[in-house]
Amino acid sequence: MRDVIEIQNLKPGQEAQMQTEVQVGKYTLESLTTGMYSDPKIVYREYIQNSVDSLENAVQKGIIEQSSMRIDIIVSEENSRISIRDNGTGIKSSEVQATLMNVGNSKKRNANNRGFRGIGRLGGMSYCDTLVFSTSYEGENCRSIISFDCKKLKKLLVPGQYEDLSLSDVLGEITTIEVQPEKPEKHYFVVEMENVSGSSDLLNIDAVKSYISQVAPVSYQTRRFIYISQLKEYLSNKGYSLEEFPIFVGEEEMDLEPVYKPNKSKFRADRNKKTVDEISTMEYFDVTIDGKLYALGWYGNCGWYGFLSDRELSGFRVRKGNILIGDSRTLNGIFRESRFNGWTQGEIFIVTDELVPNARRDDFEQNEAYYQLIGALSNGVAIDITRAIREASQTRNDPSVKVLKEVDKKIYEANVIVSEGFNSSLDKDKLVEELETTVEKLKKTKVKDEDSSRKEELRQKLEDAVEQVVSSNNYKINKISSGIDKKSKNVLKTVSDILSKKLSKFLVDEIIEEIISELNGK
Repeated sequence: MRDVIEIQNLKPGQEAQMQTEVQVGKYTLESLTTGMYSDPKIVYREYIQNSVDSLENAVQKGIIEQSSMRIDIIVSEENSRISIRDNGTGIKSSEVQATLMNVGNSKKRNANNRGFRGIGRLGGMSYCDTLVFSTSYEGENCRSIISFDCKKLKKLLVPGQYEDLSLSDVLGEITTIEVQPEKPEKHYFVVEMENVSGSSDLLNIDAVKSYISQVAPVSYQTRRFIYISQLKEYLSNKGYSLEEFPIFVGEEEMDLEPVYKPNKSKFRADRNKKTVDEISTMEYFDVTIDGKLYALGWYGNCGWYGFLSDRELSGFRVRKGNILIGDSRTLNGIFRESRFNGWTQGEIFIVTDELVPNARRDDFEQNEAYYQLIGALSNGVAIDITRAIREASQTRNDPSVKVLKEVDKKIYEANVIVSEGFNSSLDKDKLVEELETTVEKLKKTKVKDEDSSRKEELRQKLEDAVEQVVSSNNYKINKISSGIDKKSKNVLKTVSDILSKKLSKFLVDEIIEEIISELNGK
């Protein structure tokens, strides 16, 4: 039926009384599928975030342990097929139709869920001939299967044909629902896209892995990014728990491999020279406005040689629920020189519910909280990074400034190590040697008159650091509280020395911390 509007004889200032019956047209479905996303690979994000919500729900209900969470994604170019499976709660058979066929009517709340608008599940319709949802809920002896004939959908949406069909009519025409037997202990949700369009890039396994690594709430990889424990400690101290989920991707079930975030401690910068750069220190910051915490963030302080060659790394990444909002260019605008965002490796975790992702997830709804966040970032961390870039450029042109920065860094590192404890006596001796070498280097360095007082200050701090290290007996193995005997402790000292000889300090740190944790836990 068409809208019917009854307009009475009105006097000026009076309002018309409208009697209307609204019909939602079929082309709305096209807007919510093809028209919704600029990149077809976004459908992976939509289905992953639904899986993540389901996994969290399953853990909260005690259906699975957190360590058992899993999302498996099979991308088969040979079969033109995509499968995304999670072992979350699944959906009750009595709720399947209402949950999966209602459009824009999700029961999820944005405060607790990543997918909350109820439209993302439709995204796959534009890129395959058949979209299938299969699900089972623990305790039920059945599984529910909803299939969408996307090939038929394309015919029904041809302009000039089937014009009288509403969105509801179209969904009814393309949907079939089936119930099959299933073991009552089973619980899962599976998305299957069949006969996927090859031109969409959805079947390019390397492109898919790269996309998921940047977008999804996956873990960092220890051997690539050595600051994981430090970062998580910072976030935890601020009351934020970094939510990570195991996602496995492969061309078939036997080839599934875990996907990690792309962050690296060492990387290449300056696309022309491809200079090897390295994070020297992690810089942490928070965004607090009117006493309320909006976001927590980090970026890697490095040599700042130029635009990061690896596009997976470049640019501040904004996350909510640890899922990427927007892309690497979303925060270009906080910098006076937008190119400096591409010089940066870092993340910003949104912690307030006042910042709500828009329907496309390419940015946030532009409310007052959004403008406050952008303003705070522009006047805070963006200025800090710009200053660091300028100083790095100056340092490269002035060797004495570089030496002073190196000395400052060495003093800081020594203080941290003394505070945390030495891995071994070898570690301690090596640090003393490095500090004494730094002292000699500083003495020989000629500086400008304006930097002479700074040089003297650093010299004194450096000599104090040497004395502090020499006199310290703070070894990490002393943290063992399980009451091991002297012989066992000596064995651990020997093991620590050997590890320090053979492995990098960062790896030894992790191994010894794990040993201490295991022994203290028994």
